[in-house]
Amino acid sequence: MENIKKEKDISFVLDARMVTKNGLSFLLKATEQQCLDLAKFYELPALSNLVFDFFICLKDDLIVLKGFLDADVIETCVVTNEKFEEHIHQPVSLLFSEDESVVKMQESKMDFSPDEELIDFVENGRIYFSSIVREQFGLALNPFPKKTNEPFAYYEEKAQDIKDNPFLVLKHLTK
Repeated sequence: MENIKKEKDISFVLDARMVTKNGLSFLLKATEQQCLDLAKFYELPALSNLVFDFFICLKDDLIVLKGFLDADVIETCVVTNEKFEEHIHQPVSLLFSEDESVVKMQESKMDFSPDEELIDFVENGRIYFSSIVREQFGLALNPFPKKTNEPFAYYEEKAQDIKDNPFLVLKHLTK
């Protein structure tokens, strides 16, 4: 049986009982208003073309989601304070369980590996993609956006280069 990709917006809620071993493919596209809301939430000048393309299936009593999040973003350079365009292409891999004990067992493990994927609990049998997209988009953003080829240089000011520095008087007090 051919798996047909279903198109929805990012407010899509999936009933976990619909997920099978054969899996489902989805293409979630943010509406213009959803892009505006996310841009405002993350204090971005603009966001457009946000798409979450993924496959979700059952494997060993876990719900496995794998896909990619893509978006076109206008960010503000931390060096020049100028706006610039950037494309985000973020791989996404998530695990879910409807069994709360599986999630609690993982949380109680003392030897947690940073490479190990965390298992999220499926509340009320539903997977809410608006929160998944918001979280994954936030993780994909550069915390210090910088235009390419924009040099960042740190210059330490020397006391003799600064005229009328009131703190020069304090320097003599420590000796």
